[in-house]
Amino acid sequence: MNRRFAAVYATVCMLLMAAGFLTVAVFAWKAGVAASVKCIVGLVYGLVLSPILHELGHVSFALIANMDYVYVKCFCFKIYIKNGKKRFGFISPFAPDQTQVLPQKGGNMQKRAILYTLGGLIYSGVFMLIILAGAILCVSVGEPSYLLWGMLPYAAYLFFLNLPPVEYPSGKTDTLVWRGIKRGEPAERAMISAMEIQGQLFEGKSFSKIDEKWYFDLPQLCEDDPLFAVMLDLRYRYYLEKEDIVEAAKCLNRLAEIQGYLSNEEFEKLGAELTYMHSIRGDIEGAEESGKLCKDYLRSNELTAKRALLAYSKACGKTEAIEPLFAQAKECLKKEKIAGVRKFEEILLSRI
Repeated sequence: MNRRFAAVYATVCMLLMAAGFLTVAVFAWKAGVAASVKCIVGLVYGLVLSPILHELGHVSFALIANMDYVYVKCFCFKIYIKNGKKRFGFISPFAPDQTQVLPQKGGNMQKRAILYTLGGLIYSGVFMLIILAGAILCVSVGEPSYLLWGMLPYAAYLFFLNLPPVEYPSGKTDTLVWRGIKRGEPAERAMISAMEIQGQLFEGKSFSKIDEKWYFDLPQLCEDDPLFAVMLDLRYRYYLEKEDIVEAAKCLNRLAEIQGYLSNEEFEKLGAELTYMHSIRGDIEGAEESGKLCKDYLRSNELTAKRALLAYSKACGKTEAIEPLFAQAKECLKKEKIAGVRKFEEILLSRI
């Protein structure tokens, strides 16, 4: 289904939601002030609970599939990782809701990804049916619940918005991702490969020890697809660990060419890797130029930042900075929870 259909469908769903709530509001107004207040409270509950339960569905099914969540955004709340720990915070309710997960083992990734993908849709559907059943039950006993009827329009809207396999400006629906996984579409194939690599890293394999088919046996992606940058980054680390500096540099340069599609965080990490790459190749001027792109990141307590600074200090002959940076890098290594990434970074540090 094309994006024009998606836009029309989303508009129709929104109009139906508004019509549904106005209908409930009219009946509530006729029933009195108390009923009207319950109707409005129900709308607020629906706006808050529906996205929370949708993302909770993704989280729950991800845990069943042996994946851990590393970022969750629903309504105005978020759970994110900072300094190796999960933290709770607030975010704009208008930002797209999403859940990001990290597989904790490899194998059977396609079925596990399907389970995680459909979790949100399943929870949304169950939530909508529970509200509808409760509202009908209350009517049948002669006590209409305007709280439940007020919750229903938005709960139904969110479920039906995600039901067809379409892509909105905010991203693909769960159904479209599920269909892509089943059909082996390019983006979903890359997603499965990236998840498999992450799962094997968690099990303890470093990048070069993972079968190269997961890095290279993939169809071509458009450069504006987020998975394009993800796979380039993974290939960079694969080549880097194998000491194929030429190919690793090609991956980094390609990432630099598509920097317009990267998030601010991804861009800063790219700057740090460019600083590291220029340093180990003896290009001091290039390292300094790259370092200017990620000044704040290089000041952070991130392992990649310490590695880049170490390589730069070694290239410049700043021997007095090497020992303190090594000590800081070792402390960062202790906080790295993914065994394969820890091994990878230990290998790179040992080469400096």
